[in-house]
Amino acid sequence: MSLTYGKTFQIAYVVPDVDAAIDHWTGAMGVGPFFEFPLPLPFEELAVREEAVPLDADIFGAIAVSYSGDTMIELIQPGTAPSTYREFLESGQSGVHHFGTFVDDYEACMARARAQGVPVLLEGRLPLSRFAYLDTARPGLSPIIEIIEPYPAMHETFAMIREAVATWDGKDARRAL
Repeated sequence: MSLTYGKTFQIAYVVPDVDAAIDHWTGAMGVGPFFEFPLPLPFEELAVREEAVPLDADIFGAIAVSYSGDTMIELIQPGTAPSTYREFLESGQSGVHHFGTFVDDYEACMARARAQGVPVLLEGRLPLSRFAYLDTARPGLSPIIEIIEPYPAMHETFAMIREAVATWDGKDARRAL
């Protein structure tokens, strides 16, 4: 638990090929099934580096999530639009991109981050949550932090995924949300 950013529940990987990543996680790691989000995501608000962008921007090429114990594993393949995900891959990196955290007071957390001069890479609102990616990354020390204010629908969706993971028999490794 971070005193600043809340409880980490998610490790997110940015990958060039989500299908290959799912195959690796389900085959070699024994983690699954993975649930793929329908795209484009239904953004209600969206800003990249604090500048509003079209709600239908092609930020995501694919998104899939599963759990290993209490930790969500998120796999993100960037879309064609500029984003922190695309920048990560284009810099020659792949792998752990950010930790996802739940925060109790989104506004207070954002105010602290801004007061400390932490850049906001991506911020938005979906029917499931409000979120922001904060550039806390330091090579070899820490990744980006995504703070999330979850809505009840997010908790319900994640509970359904955890249930499926708990009874997974290794078959049907990819599922649609």
